[in-house]
Amino acid sequence: MPPINCAHYDFIEIMCLHQYQVKLSLHSGVEIVGHFTQTTIVQQGGTKHEAIRGVTQQQQPIDIILTDIRRIDVLSANPVFEHLLLG
Repeated sequence: MPPINCAHYDFIEIMCLHQYQVKLSLHSGVEIVGHFTQTTIVQQGGTKHEAIRGVTQQQQPIDIILTDIRRIDVLSANPVFEHLLLG
């Protein structure tokens, strides 16, 4: 998958900076609720990917590859943005 565009990456950085509670909808159909605190690089199958790192609603640590995300819905009050459609 091609990398995400810079404008979307900026919103993801804002999401991590404010540690918003979010619902991530993945291309696979899986939905994850949690909050994310940083961007990172993860290795999967010998390939490096940009990802976000945080914890699920059940307080389980998780890394999500950015290109796996289809949509972000911010659940926190008074966010800078409410939804982000990545493709």
